[in-house]
Amino acid sequence: MVKKLISIFFVLLFSAFAPFCALAAMASGVPASTSEPQEMHDFSISGYGARGEKTWEVEGVSMNMAGKDVDISDITAHLYGEEENMVLTADEGRFDRDTGVVHLTKNVRAVTDQGAELKTDSLDWSQKEQVVSTADKVDITKGNMNATGQGILAHPDFKVAKLEKDVKLTVDQEKKQDADAAQAPGQKGRMIITCDGPMELDYEKHYATFEKNVKVEGDAEQGTMIADKMTITFSPATKQVDKMEAAGHVRIIKGDNVSESEGAIFTAQDKKLLLTGRPKLVFYTEEGIPNVSP
Repeated sequence: MVKKLISIFFVLLFSAFAPFCALAAMASGVPASTSEPQEMHDFSISGYGARGEKTWEVEGVSMNMAGKDVDISDITAHLYGEEENMVLTADEGRFDRDTGVVHLTKNVRAVTDQGAELKTDSLDWSQKEQVVSTADKVDITKGNMNATGQGILAHPDFKVAKLEKDVKLTVDQEKKQDADAAQAPGQKGRMIITCDGPMELDYEKHYATFEKNVKVEGDAEQGTMIADKMTITFSPATKQVDKMEAAGHVRIIKGDNVSESEGAIFTAQDKKLLLTGRPKLVFYTEEGIPNVSP
């Protein structure tokens, strides 16, 4: 629903620019057909649905319309949806009327009332492709997860996103207590997943896929897992890591002990690890001599 509202928002907003600027020009005594830039300051435009409810509102300090481009400064856009609202802000913006692409720059920030937040230096919104993208570094936070990376291609509501390279996903985990300490509050742990990229994150379907030099680091009890590719599934209820499936040159390092295999599956509920495809275990004796088990 939010994505549809964003699309309607930009279509209505920029289709409204021409007549709105023409009225401003006429009010100042300038013919509407002039080729000179047309400006407007401290403007606010709103859109309403069929039942009279406000669906979007955009505010800006100034707007300059010249040629095919519309330049806007200090943009604040409010998008009102049935399930989720979003606020999008940026210091500067430019709309290319030929391509239908909106280019936002400087302190770009998108926030939803469900807790998702994206920050970056620039962001392109394509009406035609229905996607947002940037080559700059991005930072996305939602609930107990924070993802950073270089470059993004995503749906406008950021529920599905693809980070291109240099990816880092941090997940705050609730650590379960032993039975004797069941009444005590849970302790928080942290899991960090990095990869060369790309990484695809789907908040709605609760999973993320990582590619190239994937590394998962947890606490001393969890150890470290390394693989060519990995899929991590999250619990819809708790947003905690539920399952990890690794493939290609898998290595699991826990202290001095190392496990190697072609694949691995870890389930968090029972803390079981299944190695697949010619597993090999390397563990050290008290004398420091390695033992290898095929």
